[in-house]
Amino acid sequence: MALLLLLGPARPLVIAAAVFVPFERLAAANRAQPVFRRGWATDLFTGLANGLVLYVLLLLVLGGVDVAASALAPQVRAWAHARPLWAQALVAIAAGDLGIYVIHRLQHIVPWLWRFHAVHHSAEEMDWLVALRFHPFDLLLSRVASLAPLVALDLTPAAIGICIAVFGWQSWLVHANVRVRYGPLGWAFVSPQFHHWHHAAERDAYDTNFASLLACWDVLFGTARVPGSREPERYGASEPVPAGYVARFYYPFKRTTPAAAEHDSTSGGRPDVAGSRETALTRA
Repeated sequence: MALLLLLGPARPLVIAAAVFVPFERLAAANRAQPVFRRGWATDLFTGLANGLVLYVLLLLVLGGVDVAASALAPQVRAWAHARPLWAQALVAIAAGDLGIYVIHRLQHIVPWLWRFHAVHHSAEEMDWLVALRFHPFDLLLSRVASLAPLVALDLTPAAIGICIAVFGWQSWLVHANVRVRYGPLGWAFVSPQFHHWHHAAERDAYDTNFASLLACWDVLFGTARVPGSREPERYGASEPVPAGYVARFYYPFKRTTPAAAEHDSTSGGRPDVAGSRETALTRA
């Protein structure tokens, strides 16, 4: 039974590996980075474990949204449900990405939310598997923010399925160790370079590029930043985040250190990466 449960979420990972492992070799942004970089197995396990942990909980939350919306706005739901599939898919992608933008920005602004989101930003090397490095609570918030509006509108399962597939593929792509530029379209759609700058350990890049697919949200709200054609020199979070899945799960619940508390209060939740690494090296 456990094997059958694992095979479900494993299938898209196998397909993604077949695509992105050779893609990262052919178009690498960092050619010195190995295919199996440090921590890849933990990220892979995290993706599988989070899928199992969140499945039932996400269904319960979305079920509650469905019941509430059906009572509060039945006419709006009926109108949206009657639209053609292509229109529903476009609405799903736009509304879902706006939901991701809002919760993602809050995850950087609100200090206690940043403690969970820091697990994702702890990656010091970028590749497609970083898309799986999330604390389960952080991932649950993102899933609810992106899917709740679609459920509330009673969009068809096909439209929601298209949205999930697009966002899943996009998440692997924008985290991948690839040098891909979109030219002028880079201000409309999120490219790997656009999202890599979101992870950059450079102060000018903090709290920018929150959108997952549509860069126009960042342009509209003034949070877009891509400094020319160069890639970030380094990535990472604030104080060192543990390497194991269980340790990362408990990490946000630990008492905040004085250094982390200072960063939370002065930078809106985003850390001073250089300072934290210097502290870590000094302690070592």
